[in-house]
Amino acid sequence: MNKSKILAVALSAALVGSMAAATALTASAAGVGNAEQIKDHTVGVTGSFANWGNPYDDGHTVSDTALTDEDGDGVYEGTIEIESATEDMIVEHTKDDGNENQVPTGKVGITFKVRLDGDWTDSWGEFEPDYGRTWNSQTNCCADGVKVGDSVKIHVTFDTTKNSPEAIANGDVEEGDDVDVYLLPVTYTVEIGAGSTEESSAAESSAESSAESSTESSQESSTAAATTTSSTASTATSTAPAATTDTTTPATGDTTSAVALVAVVLASLGASVVMTKKASAKD
Repeated sequence: MNKSKILAVALSAALVGSMAAATALTASAAGVGNAEQIKDHTVGVTGSFANWGNPYDDGHTVSDTALTDEDGDGVYEGTIEIESATEDMIVEHTKDDGNENQVPTGKVGITFKVRLDGDWTDSWGEFEPDYGRTWNSQTNCCADGVKVGDSVKIHVTFDTTKNSPEAIANGDVEEGDDVDVYLLPVTYTVEIGAGSTEESSAAESSAESSAESSTESSQESSTAAATTTSSTASTATSTAPAATTDTTTPATGDTTSAVALVAVVLASLGASVVMTKKASAKD
């Protein structure tokens, strides 16, 4: 076989391999094509309460809170239960301004999104009309008003049978249109309690101690009040990291797939060059 034929065969093989890999990666990145396919996947919720599914400093991870469809009606439900909210769970809520910038919404609380199979190929949050929607373009949901030490229950509902009411109101779809997997609504209710009994008792003891101290001296009381105000302001600042949640929740699946696709194509072309050189050496 002459060199030109060997080169043609090698390049053809590389091209076929690259196209096959691209097809597989594209299918993986695109995720579910319609709402009916969701039943073949696991549905869960993660967020700032679980470090967005990423490992903590000690290496442990928190699995997604499962959403289930017990009666098979296409509506998935589950409850996030937090016994005592910690400082790192409470973050500033942001949204995309349409120019790939994250801007504050004025809310501070526990943020979260619904996703499939524990990754970001498919995810849903609040309806966001300001920019072109992708599989996981929605803004994070936010249970605002949560304070450190609060007990929290967030009941999440993910309805795969209809379009988001906000999308209908925004004119993205008409009432009665076929269900668009991009526009599935996530709704939730939030219950905020006072935290555990131990924490409540500690807070009460601290309050009683402060009250006793204040009766001893008005000057000491004023100083303590100023100190408390300063401490509160410092805490408020530390609980609002800039766009922390949105650095962990973008379409990481799409980005990873694109990088992998480039790697596959380059590897395939490299293989074809090696094959061509070997064939030339034999000739």
